[in-house]
Amino acid sequence: MIVENKKEAQDEQFENAESIVFAADITNEEANLFQLLKEIQGKRLISPEVKGYQDFLAAYSSSSGYQVFKGSIDALATSDIVISLGVWFQDQGEDTTLFAHKIIEETMPKFVYMHPIEDVTLERDVTQFIKYEVGSEEGVAALLAYTLLQNRTIPEDIEEVLEDFDIGYLSAESNVGEEELESMYESIHQRSRISLIVGSDLYTHPKAGQIAKLIALLELYAGVNVVCIPPAKNALGIAMACQIDNEAEGQTLFYESCKEGTFVNANKYVSMGYDKQLTDIEGLNSIASSVGLHEDDLAGYSNRLPQEQGFQAIDSGLNDFPVYKLGLQDRCKEFTLDEIDYLPVYDGALVYTYKVKRTADNDEKSVDVLKGSKQFALATKLQDGDQITYEVGGVKFIRVFKIDTHLKGVIALNPVFDIKLSADLISSYRFSRLAFEKINNQNIGNNDE
Repeated sequence: MIVENKKEAQDEQFENAESIVFAADITNEEANLFQLLKEIQGKRLISPEVKGYQDFLAAYSSSSGYQVFKGSIDALATSDIVISLGVWFQDQGEDTTLFAHKIIEETMPKFVYMHPIEDVTLERDVTQFIKYEVGSEEGVAALLAYTLLQNRTIPEDIEEVLEDFDIGYLSAESNVGEEELESMYESIHQRSRISLIVGSDLYTHPKAGQIAKLIALLELYAGVNVVCIPPAKNALGIAMACQIDNEAEGQTLFYESCKEGTFVNANKYVSMGYDKQLTDIEGLNSIASSVGLHEDDLAGYSNRLPQEQGFQAIDSGLNDFPVYKLGLQDRCKEFTLDEIDYLPVYDGALVYTYKVKRTADNDEKSVDVLKGSKQFALATKLQDGDQITYEVGGVKFIRVFKIDTHLKGVIALNPVFDIKLSADLISSYRFSRLAFEKINNQNIGNNDE
Protein backbone atom coordinates (compact mmCIF):
# COMPACT_ATOMS: atom_id res chain seq x y z
CA MET A 1 0.00 0.00 0.00
CA ILE A 2 1.29 3.51 -0.87
CA VAL A 3 0.62 6.51 1.33
CA GLU A 4 0.87 9.92 -0.37
CA ASN A 5 2.82 12.62 1.42
CA LYS A 6 0.36 15.22 2.78
CA LYS A 7 1.52 17.59 5.50
CA GLU A 8 -1.74 17.53 7.44
CA ALA A 9 -1.56 13.75 7.86
CA GLN A 10 2.22 13.40 8.17
CA ASP A 11 2.30 12.20 11.79
CA GLU A 12 -0.01 9.32 10.98
CA GLN A 13 1.91 8.53 7.83
CA PHE A 14 5.21 8.26 9.66
CA GLU A 15 3.61 6.12 12.33
CA ASN A 16 2.12 3.67 9.83
CA ALA A 17 4.95 3.57 7.28
CA GLU A 18 7.34 0.65 7.32
CA SER A 19 9.52 2.17 4.59
CA ILE A 20 10.36 5.80 3.74
CA VAL A 21 11.38 6.60 0.18
CA PHE A 22 13.06 9.94 -0.54
CA ALA A 23 15.18 11.71 -3.15
CA ALA A 24 18.77 12.86 -2.62
CA ASP A 25 17.69 16.45 -1.93
CA ILE A 26 16.59 16.09 1.69
CA THR A 27 18.65 17.91 4.30
CA ASN A 28 21.20 16.42 6.68
CA GLU A 29 18.82 17.02 9.56
CA GLU A 30 15.98 15.18 7.85
CA ALA A 31 18.32 12.30 7.04
CA ASN A 32 19.51 12.11 10.64
CA LEU A 33 15.94 12.04 11.93
CA PHE A 34 15.15 9.26 9.47
CA GLN A 35 18.10 7.32 10.86
CA LEU A 36 16.60 7.68 14.33
CA LEU A 37 13.30 6.35 12.99
CA LYS A 38 15.24 3.41 11.56
CA GLU A 39 17.03 2.70 14.84
CA ILE A 40 14.07 3.23 17.17
CA GLN A 41 11.11 2.09 15.06
CA GLY A 42 12.75 -0.18 12.48
CA LYS A 43 11.82 1.95 9.45
CA ARG A 44 13.48 1.05 6.16
CA LEU A 45 15.12 4.01 4.39
CA ILE A 46 15.11 3.98 0.60
CA SER A 47 16.99 6.41 -1.65
CA PRO A 48 18.35 4.52 -4.68
CA GLU A 49 20.62 7.31 -5.91
CA VAL A 50 22.21 7.68 -2.49
CA LYS A 51 22.48 3.92 -2.00
CA GLY A 52 24.87 3.44 -4.94
CA TYR A 53 27.01 6.36 -3.79
CA GLN A 54 27.00 5.16 -0.17
CA ASP A 55 28.10 1.66 -1.21
CA PHE A 56 30.84 3.17 -3.40
CA LEU A 57 32.15 5.21 -0.47
CA ALA A 58 32.04 2.16 1.80
CA ALA A 59 34.18 0.19 -0.64
CA TYR A 60 36.47 3.20 -1.03
CA SER A 61 36.83 3.31 2.75
CA SER A 62 38.02 -0.31 2.88
CA SER A 63 41.03 0.74 0.80
CA SER A 64 41.68 4.26 2.08
CA GLY A 65 41.00 3.83 5.78
CA TYR A 66 38.68 6.87 5.93
CA GLN A 67 34.90 7.12 5.74
CA VAL A 68 35.05 9.54 2.81
CA PHE A 69 37.46 10.67 0.10
CA LYS A 70 40.17 13.08 1.27
CA GLY A 71 40.23 15.30 -1.83
CA SER A 72 38.53 18.64 -2.38
CA ILE A 73 37.39 20.95 -5.14
CA ASP A 74 39.69 23.60 -3.63
CA ALA A 75 42.72 21.38 -4.30
CA LEU A 76 41.46 20.81 -7.84
CA ALA A 77 41.99 24.52 -8.49
CA THR A 78 45.72 24.22 -7.74
CA SER A 79 46.35 21.02 -9.72
CA ASP A 80 48.80 20.76 -12.60
CA ILE A 81 47.02 17.72 -14.02
CA VAL A 82 43.31 16.85 -13.77
CA ILE A 83 41.99 13.43 -14.79
CA SER A 84 38.28 12.71 -15.00
CA LEU A 85 36.83 9.21 -15.05
CA GLY A 86 33.12 8.49 -15.49
CA VAL A 87 32.17 12.18 -15.38
CA TRP A 88 29.75 13.60 -17.93
CA PHE A 89 30.19 17.35 -17.69
CA GLN A 90 26.81 18.11 -19.25
CA ASP A 91 25.18 16.42 -16.25
CA GLN A 92 23.37 19.02 -14.17
CA GLY A 93 22.22 16.72 -11.37
CA GLU A 94 24.90 18.14 -9.08
CA ASP A 95 26.30 21.67 -9.27
CA THR A 96 29.78 20.37 -8.44
CA THR A 97 30.15 18.98 -11.96
CA LEU A 98 29.55 22.41 -13.49
CA PHE A 99 31.80 24.06 -10.91
CA ALA A 100 34.63 21.60 -11.63
CA HIS A 101 34.39 22.40 -15.34
CA LYS A 102 34.54 26.12 -14.56
CA ILE A 103 37.71 25.61 -12.50
CA ILE A 104 39.33 23.65 -15.34
CA GLU A 105 38.44 26.43 -17.79
CA GLU A 106 39.92 29.11 -15.53
CA THR A 107 43.08 27.38 -14.26
CA MET A 108 43.87 25.50 -17.49
CA PRO A 109 45.67 22.42 -16.11
CA LYS A 110 46.59 19.48 -18.32
CA PHE A 111 43.20 17.80 -18.56
CA VAL A 112 42.83 14.08 -19.30
CA TYR A 113 39.19 13.30 -20.06
CA MET A 114 38.28 9.60 -19.87
CA HIS A 115 34.80 8.62 -21.06
CA PRO A 116 33.06 6.55 -23.78
CA ILE A 117 31.58 9.74 -25.30
CA GLU A 118 33.52 12.70 -26.63
CA ASP A 119 32.10 15.88 -25.11
CA VAL A 120 32.07 18.83 -27.52
CA THR A 121 31.63 21.28 -24.63
CA LEU A 122 35.12 20.33 -23.40
CA GLU A 123 36.83 20.69 -26.76
CA ARG A 124 38.95 23.71 -25.79
CA ASP A 125 39.91 22.32 -22.39
CA VAL A 126 40.92 18.70 -23.02
CA THR A 127 44.63 17.96 -23.38
CA GLN A 128 44.11 14.22 -23.90
CA PHE A 129 40.88 12.34 -24.57
CA ILE A 130 40.99 8.65 -23.65
CA LYS A 131 37.91 6.90 -24.98
CA TYR A 132 37.07 3.59 -23.37
CA GLU A 133 34.42 0.99 -24.14
CA VAL A 134 31.09 1.14 -22.36
CA GLY A 135 31.07 -1.16 -19.34
CA SER A 136 34.86 -1.45 -19.09
CA GLU A 137 35.31 1.02 -16.22
CA GLU A 138 36.65 -1.69 -13.91
CA GLY A 139 39.42 -2.41 -16.40
CA VAL A 140 40.09 1.30 -16.91
CA ALA A 141 40.40 1.86 -13.15
CA ALA A 142 42.85 -1.05 -12.97
CA LEU A 143 44.92 0.37 -15.83
CA LEU A 144 44.91 3.80 -14.20
CA ALA A 145 46.08 2.36 -10.87
CA TYR A 146 48.76 0.28 -12.60
CA THR A 147 50.03 3.35 -14.47
CA LEU A 148 49.97 5.98 -11.71
CA LEU A 149 51.45 3.67 -9.06
CA GLN A 150 54.56 3.04 -11.12
CA ASN A 151 57.73 3.88 -9.16
CA ARG A 152 55.71 4.45 -5.99
CA THR A 153 56.41 2.84 -2.64
CA ILE A 154 53.47 0.53 -2.02
CA PRO A 155 52.86 -2.47 0.25
CA GLU A 156 53.93 -5.83 -1.09
CA ASP A 157 50.39 -7.23 -1.16
CA ILE A 158 49.19 -4.27 -3.26
CA GLU A 159 52.16 -4.66 -5.60
CA GLU A 160 51.30 -8.34 -6.09
CA VAL A 161 47.72 -7.40 -7.00
CA LEU A 162 48.92 -4.92 -9.62
CA GLU A 163 51.42 -7.41 -11.07
CA ASP A 164 48.65 -9.97 -11.49
CA PHE A 165 46.68 -7.70 -13.81
CA ASP A 166 46.58 -8.89 -17.41
CA ILE A 167 47.43 -5.49 -18.82
CA GLY A 168 47.26 -6.65 -22.42
CA TYR A 169 43.75 -8.05 -21.98
CA LEU A 170 42.48 -5.03 -20.03
CA SER A 171 43.92 -2.66 -22.62
CA ALA A 172 42.43 -4.56 -25.55
CA GLU A 173 38.97 -5.04 -24.05
CA SER A 174 38.64 -1.50 -22.72
CA ASN A 175 40.11 -0.02 -25.92
CA VAL A 176 42.54 2.05 -23.83
CA GLY A 177 45.93 1.75 -25.49
CA GLU A 178 49.00 1.24 -23.33
CA GLU A 179 50.66 4.02 -25.33
CA GLU A 180 47.84 6.40 -24.31
CA LEU A 181 48.48 5.65 -20.67
CA GLU A 182 52.22 6.02 -21.16
CA SER A 183 51.67 9.40 -22.80
CA MET A 184 49.60 10.50 -19.81
CA TYR A 185 52.24 9.20 -17.39
CA GLU A 186 55.04 11.03 -19.17
CA SER A 187 53.23 14.33 -18.65
CA ILE A 188 53.42 13.82 -14.89
CA HIS A 189 56.54 15.18 -13.23
CA GLN A 190 57.89 14.60 -9.75
CA ARG A 191 56.23 17.68 -8.29
CA SER A 192 53.01 17.48 -10.28
CA ARG A 193 49.85 18.04 -8.30
CA ILE A 194 47.35 15.52 -9.65
CA SER A 195 43.58 15.52 -9.19
CA LEU A 196 41.19 12.75 -10.17
CA ILE A 197 37.48 13.48 -10.31
CA VAL A 198 35.15 10.52 -10.60
CA GLY A 199 31.47 10.66 -11.42
CA SER A 200 28.12 8.97 -11.48
CA ASP A 201 28.94 6.50 -14.27
CA LEU A 202 30.98 4.60 -11.68
CA TYR A 203 28.58 4.54 -8.74
CA THR A 204 25.97 2.40 -10.50
CA HIS A 205 28.43 0.18 -12.37
CA PRO A 206 28.01 -3.55 -11.56
CA LYS A 207 31.62 -3.57 -10.31
CA ALA A 208 31.43 -0.23 -8.49
CA GLY A 209 33.00 -1.70 -5.34
CA GLN A 210 36.06 -2.90 -7.21
CA ILE A 211 36.43 0.43 -8.98
CA ALA A 212 36.20 2.33 -5.68
CA LYS A 213 38.96 0.22 -4.10
CA LEU A 214 41.29 0.74 -7.05
CA ILE A 215 40.75 4.51 -7.08
CA ALA A 216 41.36 4.74 -3.33
CA LEU A 217 44.84 3.30 -3.89
CA LEU A 218 45.68 6.41 -5.92
CA GLU A 219 44.73 8.65 -3.03
CA LEU A 220 46.64 6.51 -0.54
CA TYR A 221 49.86 5.74 -2.40
CA ALA A 222 50.14 8.18 -5.32
CA GLY A 223 49.14 11.37 -3.50
CA VAL A 224 46.27 12.00 -5.91
CA ASN A 225 43.58 14.50 -4.89
CA VAL A 226 40.50 12.34 -5.44
CA VAL A 227 37.01 13.87 -5.50
CA CYS A 228 34.02 11.55 -5.81
CA ILE A 229 31.42 14.00 -7.12
CA PRO A 230 28.07 13.38 -5.38
CA PRO A 231 25.38 12.25 -7.85
CA ALA A 232 22.78 14.68 -6.47
CA LYS A 233 22.36 17.74 -4.25
CA ASN A 234 22.91 16.18 -0.81
CA ALA A 235 23.91 12.63 -1.61
CA LEU A 236 27.13 12.99 0.40
CA GLY A 237 25.41 14.33 3.50
CA ILE A 238 22.70 11.68 3.40
CA ALA A 239 25.27 8.93 2.81
CA MET A 240 27.02 9.99 6.02
CA ALA A 241 23.88 10.64 8.10
CA CYS A 242 21.85 7.50 7.54
CA GLN A 243 22.09 3.91 6.40
CA ILE A 244 20.12 3.27 3.22
CA ASP A 245 18.35 -0.05 2.64
CA ASN A 246 18.14 -1.93 -0.64
CA GLU A 247 14.38 -2.37 -1.01
CA ALA A 248 11.16 -1.06 0.47
CA GLU A 249 8.91 -3.40 2.40
CA GLY A 250 5.36 -3.03 3.61
CA GLN A 251 3.48 0.26 3.73
CA THR A 252 5.59 2.93 2.04
CA LEU A 253 5.73 6.69 2.48
CA PHE A 254 7.06 8.72 -0.46
CA TYR A 255 8.54 11.73 1.28
CA GLU A 256 9.29 15.17 -0.18
CA SER A 257 11.83 17.38 1.59
CA CYS A 258 10.60 20.05 3.98
CA LYS A 259 13.73 21.98 2.84
CA GLU A 260 14.71 22.81 6.41
CA GLY A 261 18.35 22.27 7.26
CA THR A 262 21.78 21.91 5.74
CA PHE A 263 23.62 20.20 2.89
CA VAL A 264 27.14 18.87 2.35
CA ASN A 265 29.00 19.99 -0.79
CA ALA A 266 31.87 18.21 -2.54
CA ASN A 267 34.35 20.25 -0.48
CA LYS A 268 32.73 18.54 2.53
CA TYR A 269 31.47 21.80 4.00
CA VAL A 270 28.00 21.95 5.53
CA SER A 271 25.89 24.90 4.45
CA MET A 272 22.35 26.22 4.76
CA GLY A 273 20.02 25.81 1.82
CA TYR A 274 16.74 26.98 0.38
CA ASP A 275 16.99 30.48 2.00
CA LYS A 276 15.35 29.21 5.17
CA GLN A 277 15.52 30.92 8.57
CA LEU A 278 17.03 29.18 11.58
CA THR A 279 13.57 29.09 13.17
CA ASP A 280 11.95 27.39 10.15
CA ILE A 281 11.80 23.90 11.63
CA GLU A 282 8.10 23.01 11.61
CA GLY A 283 8.75 20.15 9.21
CA LEU A 284 11.69 18.81 11.22
CA ASN A 285 9.67 18.95 14.44
CA SER A 286 6.87 17.08 12.73
CA ILE A 287 9.25 14.22 11.89
CA ALA A 288 10.99 14.40 15.27
CA SER A 289 7.75 14.13 17.23
CA SER A 290 7.69 10.43 16.27
CA VAL A 291 10.81 9.89 18.39
CA GLY A 292 9.95 12.33 21.17
CA LEU A 293 12.12 15.25 20.05
CA HIS A 294 11.30 18.95 19.71
CA GLU A 295 13.77 21.80 19.12
CA ASP A 296 13.39 25.58 19.07
CA ASP A 297 15.76 26.25 16.18
CA LEU A 298 17.81 24.52 13.49
CA ALA A 299 21.00 24.43 15.55
CA GLY A 300 19.30 22.01 17.92
CA TYR A 301 18.96 19.49 15.10
CA SER A 302 22.26 20.28 13.40
CA ASN A 303 24.09 19.62 16.67
CA ARG A 304 22.69 16.08 16.57
CA LEU A 305 24.42 15.24 13.27
CA PRO A 306 26.60 12.15 13.87
CA GLN A 307 30.12 13.09 14.94
CA GLU A 308 31.26 9.51 14.39
CA GLN A 309 30.52 10.04 10.69
CA GLY A 310 32.64 13.18 10.59
CA PHE A 311 30.14 16.01 11.18
CA GLN A 312 32.09 18.63 13.13
CA ALA A 313 31.25 22.15 14.29
CA ILE A 314 34.29 24.25 13.44
CA ASP A 315 33.27 27.86 14.11
CA SER A 316 30.44 30.21 15.00
CA GLY A 317 28.73 31.87 12.06
CA LEU A 318 25.84 34.21 11.33
CA ASN A 319 23.07 34.28 13.94
CA ASP A 320 25.14 32.02 16.22
CA PHE A 321 24.59 29.08 13.91
CA PRO A 322 27.68 26.80 14.00
CA VAL A 323 29.71 26.25 10.86
CA TYR A 324 30.12 22.55 10.18
CA LYS A 325 32.32 20.45 7.99
CA LEU A 326 32.71 16.76 7.28
CA GLY A 327 36.02 15.73 8.80
CA LEU A 328 37.93 12.50 8.18
CA GLN A 329 37.21 9.56 10.46
CA ASP A 330 39.47 6.53 10.67
CA ARG A 331 38.09 3.24 9.42
CA CYS A 332 39.50 -0.27 9.41
CA LYS A 333 41.29 -1.04 6.15
CA GLU A 334 40.36 -4.44 4.75
CA PHE A 335 41.63 -4.28 1.17
CA THR A 336 40.61 -7.23 -0.96
CA LEU A 337 40.18 -7.32 -4.72
CA ASP A 338 38.50 -9.91 -6.89
CA GLU A 339 40.34 -11.17 -9.94
CA ILE A 340 39.51 -9.11 -13.02
CA ASP A 341 38.98 -11.85 -15.55
CA TYR A 342 36.12 -10.51 -17.65
CA LEU A 343 34.99 -7.14 -18.95
CA PRO A 344 31.42 -6.89 -20.29
CA VAL A 345 30.69 -6.12 -23.93
CA TYR A 346 27.89 -3.74 -24.90
CA ASP A 347 27.08 -4.35 -28.57
CA GLY A 348 24.68 -2.41 -30.75
CA ALA A 349 23.09 0.99 -30.27
CA LEU A 350 23.17 2.42 -26.76
CA VAL A 351 21.63 5.32 -24.86
CA TYR A 352 23.28 7.35 -22.13
CA THR A 353 20.88 8.73 -19.50
CA TYR A 354 21.80 11.77 -17.43
CA LYS A 355 20.12 14.67 -15.65
CA VAL A 356 19.59 18.24 -16.82
CA LYS A 357 17.70 21.13 -15.26
CA ARG A 358 14.60 22.59 -16.81
CA THR A 359 15.00 26.11 -18.15
CA ALA A 360 12.88 28.24 -20.43
CA ASP A 361 15.42 27.61 -23.18
CA ASN A 362 15.63 23.84 -23.04
CA ASP A 363 11.91 23.49 -22.43
CA GLU A 364 11.45 24.72 -25.99
CA LYS A 365 14.47 23.20 -27.70
CA SER A 366 15.43 19.96 -25.98
CA VAL A 367 12.46 18.32 -24.32
CA ASP A 368 11.57 14.88 -25.67
CA VAL A 369 14.60 14.66 -27.97
CA LEU A 370 17.00 11.74 -28.29
CA LYS A 371 20.23 12.95 -29.90
CA GLY A 372 22.52 10.65 -31.85
CA SER A 373 25.24 10.75 -34.48
CA LYS A 374 24.93 9.93 -38.17
CA GLN A 375 26.60 6.62 -37.36
CA PHE A 376 23.94 5.95 -34.73
CA ALA A 377 21.23 6.74 -37.29
CA LEU A 378 22.72 4.28 -39.77
CA ALA A 379 23.07 1.56 -37.13
CA THR A 380 19.45 1.90 -36.01
CA LYS A 381 17.95 2.79 -39.42
CA LEU A 382 16.49 5.92 -37.91
CA GLN A 383 15.97 9.17 -39.73
CA ASP A 384 16.10 12.67 -38.32
CA GLY A 385 12.65 13.48 -36.98
CA ASP A 386 11.48 9.91 -36.36
CA GLN A 387 9.37 9.56 -33.24
CA ILE A 388 10.13 6.49 -31.17
CA THR A 389 9.29 4.94 -27.81
CA TYR A 390 11.60 2.93 -25.57
CA GLU A 391 12.19 2.09 -21.91
CA VAL A 392 15.14 2.77 -19.61
CA GLY A 393 15.01 1.46 -16.06
CA GLY A 394 11.30 0.78 -16.30
CA VAL A 395 10.56 4.37 -17.40
CA LYS A 396 8.87 4.78 -20.78
CA PHE A 397 10.17 7.53 -23.05
CA ILE A 398 8.55 8.98 -26.16
CA ARG A 399 11.18 10.96 -28.02
CA VAL A 400 11.92 12.53 -31.37
CA PHE A 401 15.25 11.36 -32.76
CA LYS A 402 17.57 14.15 -33.88
CA ILE A 403 20.93 13.81 -35.59
CA ASP A 404 23.67 15.81 -33.86
CA THR A 405 26.67 16.27 -36.16
CA HIS A 406 28.94 16.89 -33.15
CA LEU A 407 28.34 13.38 -31.83
CA LYS A 408 30.27 10.28 -32.90
CA GLY A 409 29.72 6.56 -32.44
CA VAL A 410 26.61 4.57 -31.54
CA ILE A 411 25.70 6.12 -28.18
CA ALA A 412 22.73 8.48 -28.13
CA LEU A 413 22.15 11.11 -25.43
CA ASN A 414 19.02 10.65 -23.32
CA PRO A 415 18.67 13.67 -20.98
CA VAL A 416 16.01 13.47 -18.29
CA PHE A 417 14.53 16.49 -16.58
CA ASP A 418 12.57 15.13 -13.63
CA ILE A 419 13.32 11.59 -12.55
CA LYS A 420 11.68 12.00 -9.11
CA LEU A 421 11.89 8.67 -7.30
CA SER A 422 12.16 6.26 -10.23
CA ALA A 423 14.32 3.70 -8.44
CA ASP A 424 15.46 1.64 -11.41
CA LEU A 425 16.28 4.64 -13.59
CA ILE A 426 18.47 6.42 -11.06
CA SER A 427 20.12 3.36 -9.55
CA SER A 428 21.08 1.59 -12.77
CA TYR A 429 24.22 1.87 -14.87
CA ARG A 430 23.85 4.96 -17.02
CA PHE A 431 24.48 3.21 -20.34
CA SER A 432 21.83 0.82 -21.64
CA ARG A 433 21.06 -1.01 -24.85
CA LEU A 434 18.36 0.59 -26.94
CA ALA A 435 15.31 -1.47 -27.84
CA PHE A 436 12.78 0.83 -29.43
CA GLU A 437 9.61 0.99 -31.43
CA LYS A 438 8.58 3.61 -33.94
CA ILE A 439 5.31 5.27 -33.14
CA ASN A 440 3.85 3.59 -36.24
CA ASN A 441 4.69 0.27 -34.47
CA GLN A 442 7.53 -0.69 -36.80
CA ASN A 443 9.93 -2.64 -34.58
CA ILE A 444 13.59 -1.96 -35.25
CA GLY A 445 16.78 -1.45 -33.30
CA ASN A 446 18.17 -3.92 -30.75
CA ASN A 447 14.84 -5.59 -30.09
CA ASP A 448 16.15 -9.05 -30.94
CA GLU A 449 18.78 -8.96 -28.17
